[in-house]
Amino acid sequence: HTKSKVANKMTTKAGPKLLGAVYYRSFRCLWMLEELGIPYQYESAHPQTESVLKYNPLGKVPILVEEDGFSMFESCAINTFLGDKYRNVNPTLVPPTGTNERGLYDQTISVVTTEMDAQGLWIHRKHEAMGKFFTFIPDAVVHSRKYFHKTNRGLIKQLKETDGPYLLGNNFTAADIAYVHCLEWSREIGWDDKWKNDGEIVDYFKLCRSRPAFRKVHGMRKEELAASKRSKL
Repeated sequence: HTKSKVANKMTTKAGPKLLGAVYYRSFRCLWMLEELGIPYQYESAHPQTESVLKYNPLGKVPILVEEDGFSMFESCAINTFLGDKYRNVNPTLVPPTGTNERGLYDQTISVVTTEMDAQGLWIHRKHEAMGKFFTFIPDAVVHSRKYFHKTNRGLIKQLKETDGPYLLGNNFTAADIAYVHCLEWSREIGWDDKWKNDGEIVDYFKLCRSRPAFRKVHGMRKEELAASKRSKL
């Protein structure tokens, strides 16, 4: 009952619907929707539940369901789709197709999702934090931490070589959303030791987290976590 109250606070009667939980990668999509400023519906849903399996055979969140019934999953694919579809609302969150900036955007998104997340952070989640479900593999976690740092060094280099304060230069994009979410994740598990004292990356991190859309979704995350804890009492 408590969880539904939190979910309903963000629900509107129009726009696309996002299924997920704010403390999962759904955070990225809610942040994107808030940046766009469009009406949307949010339904709290957890992995492997019936409402999720209806749309994603892998049972993972987030899931986007459009008003015409079209649905898709994978957080960064959703954000790219939203940026393209609602370009008239915000033309810079996702660069136009066929441009050099879009090529760099797609490359950056791929590095964040397939290298930093899947080969780094997710290995920790899978084989340490959730080891009782997926088996504990300490050696894999040690290697994934090193690989996270290696990947992050490349992204920090990219950030420092741009002409502006963001990964692609002057414009904040969905690539920044994905990257900052991963930096936040790394901080929560103590993997920020190689970047937390780098002034430029810390300033970038603070700049992105100061955005109103981030602050709003971060507040939602706190509410959902608190509601989840209360429901277990």
